[in-house]
Amino acid sequence: MKIDHNNSNYNSNFNFDISPFHKLLLGLANTLAVCGATILLLLVFINVISILGRIIFGEPLVGDFELIEIACAVAIFLFLPLCQLKNGNIVVEAFTLGLSKSKKIILDLIGDLIFAIVALFFSIRMVFGLQDMVKYREETMLLEIPVWIPFVPAVFSFLFLSFICLYMALAKGAELLSNGKPKWIA
Repeated sequence: MKIDHNNSNYNSNFNFDISPFHKLLLGLANTLAVCGATILLLLVFINVISILGRIIFGEPLVGDFELIEIACAVAIFLFLPLCQLKNGNIVVEAFTLGLSKSKKIILDLIGDLIFAIVALFFSIRMVFGLQDMVKYREETMLLEIPVWIPFVPAVFSFLFLSFICLYMALAKGAELLSNGKPKWIA
């Protein structure tokens, strides 16, 4: 599978598809994204049932807003690693239009490192939040769903995002040092 980096703010010569490790990361990120898409499809189904319940029986599905809030949050978290792995984040090119390719790679590398640090910080804080949710048995109001249950895939996804950010920074650093095709990452 060839990765298209045309959506990146530079045209990378780095051939990510030579790396079995990259393929492993891409497979896991795709799996998480498919899970996120499945959750979104379930949300559509829940909304349809709730709307039909309002029309037919005069009452919505009990706790539909709770389910939608929880599922939307989890789905968003599940898409983040794939977005980062495919350089799918928004890039403002107003300041980088005149820069050379190597300078753009350096800026991307710095951005990936900063994103990795922020994502890791949030991941650690989310782990503490998860522990508190379990400790205090926090639940949703109507359905009494333990809040920590949907938090687990969100924490995992964010930890994976942190790892992918570090990997992308290393890959861009290797590309910079080897003029396009690092051998060590293959």
